[in-house]
Amino acid sequence: MNSDDWADPNALSLAIYLDGSDDPDRAEDGTLLIDDDFLVMVNAWWEPLGFTLPATRPGAVWQAEIDSHDPAATAEAPERREGDQVTVGPRSIAVFRAVP
Repeated sequence: MNSDDWADPNALSLAIYLDGSDDPDRAEDGTLLIDDDFLVMVNAWWEPLGFTLPATRPGAVWQAEIDSHDPAATAEAPERREGDQVTVGPRSIAVFRAVP
C-alpha cells in the first residue's frame, strides 16, 4: 500500500498475513522458535464484507480462532483453504490460524 491508499477515507477493510516463521528468534539451546501463521481480516464497513483467503504456504489450511461479530461461530467454523471466501461481519475482526 502507498500513502494514498492509507489516506483513502473509503478504504474500510484490511487483511494482514502474519508469517510465524519469518525471522524467528532462537531458544537458549539454539533451536528456532517458530510460531503459528495467522490471517487477520478487519472490516470497518457497516455491512458484512467478503474476503478471499490468499495464497500463503502451499496446502495451508486455516481454522477460525476469533470472530468479534459472532464469537460462538468459531466453534462450528469449517477449515478453509486458499481461494475460499470468508464473510467478516460489520465493524468486526476475524482471525484465522494455520492448522499444522
